[in-house]
Amino acid sequence: MSDLGPNPETELGVTAGVARTEPAGIAARLESWFPEHRRDLPWRRIRSPWRTLVSELMLQQTQVSRVEERFEAFMARFPDPVAMATAGEDAVVAAWEGLGYYRRARLLHAAAVAIRDEHGGEVPDTVPALLKLPGVGRYTAGSIASIAFDLPAPIVDGNVIRVIARLDAIDAASDDPALIEHCWTRAEGLAVVAGSPGVLNESLMELG
Repeated sequence: MSDLGPNPETELGVTAGVARTEPAGIAARLESWFPEHRRDLPWRRIRSPWRTLVSELMLQQTQVSRVEERFEAFMARFPDPVAMATAGEDAVVAAWEGLGYYRRARLLHAAAVAIRDEHGGEVPDTVPALLKLPGVGRYTAGSIASIAFDLPAPIVDGNVIRVIARLDAIDAASDDPALIEHCWTRAEGLAVVAGSPGVLNESLMELG
């Protein structure tokens, strides 16, 4: 593959292809690797399901550095779903200025309204319920479920595809449908044997 980033075999000290037969070992290595290599990001300093949801929607199509600059001010304005739902869509869009792709701001507000009206103001803690929220797809639901609730939910994005393709010794384009489906299967297999699915998934994203 021509678009691979850091070499996960070197980082984790494994031989390419080993992830196919040793998912528990790979998960353990990834979880051990993460604490030393993780970036210090604001949504990691203080954890909550709401902060995780907001950060995931912000990070869609926006550079991490730009989200870093705006995240805490945004959270101060909308510290919980009820505050955002009550503030109204126009206020959310205005606070979103500089992050681009304003449709995400409208979807985030709609998600906050759904959380207030249908979940008692608390971010739901199951993948099926998360998937019903506006703006939340398979990847985002898996991120929230694993990072905020430590549930064994898989995630797959470009970073995860790069890591799994290298670990499983697969030479294919990153947008190959068969590779993507393989990565979902492999990511799920890793998540269910991980000591902490949230740490596992963040390590996959960080390494990729």
